[in-house]
Amino acid sequence: MTRGSFRRAALAGCAAVLLAAGPAVADGGRCGPDLLVRVKDPAPVHGGGQTVVHSRVVNNGDAPTTTPFTLTIDLPPGVDIADPFPTANCQVFPFGHVLTCTYPAGLQPGGTVLAAFTISVGNGMSAGSYPGSVHVDLPGDPTPNDDAAAFHITVL
Repeated sequence: MTRGSFRRAALAGCAAVLLAAGPAVADGGRCGPDLLVRVKDPAPVHGGGQTVVHSRVVNNGDAPTTTPFTLTIDLPPGVDIADPFPTANCQVFPFGHVLTCTYPAGLQPGGTVLAAFTISVGNGMSAGSYPGSVHVDLPGDPTPNDDAAAFHITVL
Protein backbone atom coordinates (compact mmCIF):
# COMPACT_ATOMS: atom_id res chain seq x y z
CA MET A 1 0.00 0.00 0.00
CA THR A 2 1.42 3.41 -0.93
CA ARG A 3 1.60 6.44 1.31
CA GLY A 4 -1.22 8.06 -0.68
CA SER A 5 -3.50 5.06 -0.27
CA PHE A 6 -2.74 4.95 3.49
CA ARG A 7 -3.74 8.61 3.69
CA ARG A 8 -6.95 8.09 1.66
CA ALA A 9 -7.92 5.12 3.82
CA ALA A 10 -7.30 7.08 7.00
CA LEU A 11 -9.28 10.08 5.77
CA ALA A 12 -12.13 7.74 4.84
CA GLY A 13 -11.93 6.39 8.40
CA CYS A 14 -12.06 9.95 9.73
CA ALA A 15 -15.14 10.62 7.64
CA ALA A 16 -16.79 7.46 8.98
CA VAL A 17 -16.02 8.51 12.57
CA LEU A 18 -17.44 11.99 11.92
CA LEU A 19 -20.59 10.68 10.26
CA ALA A 20 -21.16 8.20 13.07
CA ALA A 21 -20.82 11.03 15.58
CA GLY A 22 -23.77 12.86 14.06
CA PRO A 23 -24.46 15.82 11.79
CA ALA A 24 -23.19 18.49 14.17
CA VAL A 25 -19.72 16.94 14.25
CA ALA A 26 -19.76 15.86 10.58
CA ASP A 27 -20.53 19.37 9.37
CA GLY A 28 -17.71 21.21 11.11
CA GLY A 29 -15.62 18.61 12.90
CA ARG A 30 -12.07 17.63 12.09
CA CYS A 31 -10.52 14.26 12.47
CA GLY A 32 -7.24 15.68 13.78
CA PRO A 33 -3.99 13.74 13.83
CA ASP A 34 -4.22 10.00 13.16
CA LEU A 35 -1.05 7.96 13.52
CA LEU A 36 -0.31 4.71 11.71
CA VAL A 37 2.68 2.47 12.48
CA ARG A 38 4.42 0.03 10.13
CA VAL A 39 7.44 -2.21 10.71
CA LYS A 40 9.55 -4.55 8.57
CA ASP A 41 10.92 -7.88 9.71
CA PRO A 42 14.63 -7.42 10.38
CA ALA A 43 17.25 -9.37 8.45
CA PRO A 44 17.83 -12.92 9.80
CA VAL A 45 20.58 -13.13 12.40
CA HIS A 46 22.70 -15.77 14.14
CA GLY A 47 22.75 -16.08 17.92
CA GLY A 48 25.17 -13.51 19.31
CA GLY A 49 24.62 -11.22 16.32
CA GLN A 50 22.83 -7.96 15.65
CA THR A 51 20.19 -6.82 13.19
CA VAL A 52 18.06 -3.71 12.68
CA VAL A 53 14.31 -3.24 13.11
CA HIS A 54 12.98 -0.52 10.76
CA SER A 55 9.70 1.13 11.69
CA ARG A 56 7.83 4.22 10.59
CA VAL A 57 5.01 6.32 11.96
CA VAL A 58 2.82 8.27 9.51
CA ASN A 59 0.32 10.99 10.38
CA ASN A 60 -2.68 10.03 8.23
CA GLY A 61 -4.89 12.65 9.83
CA ASP A 62 -5.85 16.11 8.64
CA ALA A 63 -3.98 18.07 11.33
CA PRO A 64 -0.51 18.04 12.92
CA THR A 65 0.03 16.30 16.24
CA THR A 66 -0.46 18.77 19.07
CA THR A 67 1.01 16.62 21.81
CA PRO A 68 4.09 14.42 21.96
CA PHE A 69 3.64 10.78 20.97
CA THR A 70 5.47 7.66 22.11
CA LEU A 71 6.78 4.79 20.01
CA THR A 72 7.37 1.53 21.92
CA ILE A 73 9.24 -1.54 20.71
CA ASP A 74 8.70 -4.82 22.59
CA LEU A 75 11.22 -7.61 22.12
CA PRO A 76 11.11 -11.28 23.13
CA PRO A 77 13.33 -12.65 25.93
CA GLY A 78 16.88 -13.19 24.72
CA VAL A 79 16.74 -10.15 22.41
CA ASP A 80 17.86 -6.74 23.63
CA ILE A 81 18.22 -3.19 22.37
CA ALA A 82 21.90 -2.74 21.46
CA ASP A 83 24.09 0.11 22.67
CA PRO A 84 24.36 2.92 21.86
CA PHE A 85 20.76 4.00 22.32
CA PRO A 86 19.08 5.20 19.11
CA THR A 87 18.42 8.80 20.21
CA ALA A 88 18.41 10.99 23.29
CA ASN A 89 14.59 10.85 23.49
CA CYS A 90 14.60 7.07 24.03
CA GLN A 91 14.64 4.98 27.18
CA VAL A 92 15.43 1.27 27.49
CA PHE A 93 13.57 -0.41 30.33
CA PRO A 94 15.22 -2.94 32.67
CA PHE A 95 16.25 -6.21 31.02
CA GLY A 96 16.51 -4.43 27.64
CA HIS A 97 13.35 -5.90 26.09
CA VAL A 98 11.32 -2.67 25.90
CA LEU A 99 12.34 0.64 24.36
CA THR A 100 10.21 3.78 24.35
CA CYS A 101 10.95 6.88 22.31
CA THR A 102 9.02 10.11 22.69
CA TYR A 103 8.68 12.43 19.71
CA PRO A 104 7.65 16.08 19.93
CA ALA A 105 4.33 17.49 18.81
CA GLY A 106 4.17 18.87 15.29
CA LEU A 107 4.17 15.84 12.98
CA GLN A 108 2.35 17.28 9.96
CA PRO A 109 -0.39 15.50 7.98
CA GLY A 110 1.38 13.07 5.64
CA GLY A 111 4.56 13.44 7.69
CA THR A 112 6.63 10.40 8.60
CA VAL A 113 8.98 9.53 11.44
CA LEU A 114 11.47 6.78 10.58
CA ALA A 115 12.97 4.84 13.45
CA ALA A 116 15.67 2.17 13.14
CA PHE A 117 16.68 0.21 16.24
CA THR A 118 19.67 -2.13 16.43
CA ILE A 119 18.89 -5.27 18.38
CA SER A 120 21.20 -7.96 19.78
CA VAL A 121 20.27 -11.64 19.81
CA GLY A 122 21.64 -13.62 22.75
CA ASN A 123 24.37 -16.21 22.29
CA GLY A 124 22.98 -19.72 22.17
CA MET A 125 19.47 -18.61 21.25
CA SER A 126 17.72 -21.45 19.43
CA ALA A 127 17.04 -21.13 15.74
CA GLY A 128 13.48 -20.04 15.02
CA SER A 129 11.13 -17.12 14.61
CA TYR A 130 10.50 -14.84 17.59
CA PRO A 131 7.72 -12.24 17.73
CA GLY A 132 8.16 -8.57 18.52
CA SER A 133 5.91 -5.55 18.21
CA VAL A 134 5.96 -1.83 17.70
CA HIS A 135 3.16 0.48 18.77
CA VAL A 136 2.57 4.19 18.91
CA ASP A 137 0.57 6.04 21.54
CA LEU A 138 -1.09 9.37 20.74
CA PRO A 139 -3.90 10.38 23.10
CA GLY A 140 -7.16 10.80 21.17
CA ASP A 141 -6.02 8.92 18.05
CA PRO A 142 -9.31 8.22 16.20
CA THR A 143 -8.16 4.85 14.78
CA PRO A 144 -6.15 3.01 17.44
CA ASN A 145 -6.48 -0.28 15.54
CA ASP A 146 -3.62 0.79 13.20
CA ASP A 147 -1.32 1.96 15.99
CA ALA A 148 0.51 -1.37 16.39
CA ALA A 149 2.39 -3.73 14.10
CA ALA A 150 4.06 -7.09 14.65
CA PHE A 151 7.39 -8.30 13.31
CA HIS A 152 9.40 -11.51 13.55
CA ILE A 153 13.06 -11.97 14.34
CA THR A 154 14.49 -14.97 12.51
CA VAL A 155 17.39 -16.57 14.37
CA LEU A 156 19.51 -18.85 12.17
